[in-house]
Amino acid sequence: METAVITTVSEARAVANAWLLSHLPDRFTAGIPAYDPTRSVWRIPVWLAYPQLAPLGPVGELRVDALSGYVKAHTSVDEMKDLALKLYAHHRE
Repeated sequence: METAVITTVSEARAVANAWLLSHLPDRFTAGIPAYDPTRSVWRIPVWLAYPQLAPLGPVGELRVDALSGYVKAHTSVDEMKDLALKLYAHHRE
């Protein structure tokens, strides 16, 4: 049996945030990861957030392989950007 590389919520969130920083602007952040033991993956929501405000809402999801530590699936970057624009427009004041 393989040993998991990503064993904690903090580790999964760090991997997700590193991926987000390299693929999206700085207003996207990882939410609280949930481990799926049947698939050995961490499911991590992606949120649109601004400093000094509560997160505006979810815009997608990343799936991080617990055995390799790599993002193995994600909502498309374009879809996350589109949802973020809609959330921003809805909450703009």
